[in-house]
Amino acid sequence: MRAAYAALILGIVGGLWLASRVLSADVAPASTTVAGTLALDVDGIDLDKRRSEAVALLVARCMNARGLAWQPWIETAPSVPDAELEPVAWAERWGFGVSTTLGRRISPPADRNLTAVDAMPADMQARYRDALYGTAAGDPGCQRSANDTVYGLRERFLAPLRHAFADLDAGIAADPRAIQAVDAWRLCVAPIAGPDRPERRTLAQQLIARFQARVDAIGTTPTGMAGQLALQTDERRVAATLARCEARFAESRASVAAPFEAAFVTRHREELTRIGTAIRDAEAALPTMPP
Repeated sequence: MRAAYAALILGIVGGLWLASRVLSADVAPASTTVAGTLALDVDGIDLDKRRSEAVALLVARCMNARGLAWQPWIETAPSVPDAELEPVAWAERWGFGVSTTLGRRISPPADRNLTAVDAMPADMQARYRDALYGTAAGDPGCQRSANDTVYGLRERFLAPLRHAFADLDAGIAADPRAIQAVDAWRLCVAPIAGPDRPERRTLAQQLIARFQARVDAIGTTPTGMAGQLALQTDERRVAATLARCEARFAESRASVAAPFEAAFVTRHREELTRIGTAIRDAEAALPTMPP
């Protein structure tokens, strides 16, 4: 599975995690939640588009500054079917999007810059790739630098509160009701998690990897094609089970977290408001492609 496609699938599955993050969805009045106080755009199509454009432009500027020809290139995002469905409904229809989307994935056009690099002499190829991907000598390269600039923006602005957020999360996690919620989640996912003790932050990725390995093992022979139908059924079953377990956990966690988060906002309201304004200004200043 392409990394970008896997990221999108996890984004859909990840809708189940949103209510249990420290930066919670604004289900309570804005004045009592971190998200409402920061007043930022939620991740969505417009924000993703702006970030992708900014990365493409920053990579090109960085390469050009090193004396290398490079045009901004935005990779086409893979199409995810029925992306408007809620996570449980999506899982019931598409599982994790591994075996159920075979034949539906369309490879995006190749980056013309990389195509041109591939046709260059070996020494020039090395120069371009070192500039783009970085070197062992400590140069991160234009690609990583651009991604860090754009996708690390919010984390950098929120850094002054990093320890406070960690304390908030630890306080919520230590509450007996939160511990009970985790125990209930583990009991819920036990039929699909396998023999190891499951962890919420990694179980979805592990299950996706398992189904991808099974797809790779089946192949495209007639026997393999018949096996895909059974695999798709199993994938839908496992993904739907995880989706329901996550939804129950998110609801329980949100009720536990609400008073902790409200107290946190009361203590840090001024700083959160200031940080939110700074993030909005910085994201508005990101470079954009001309119309």
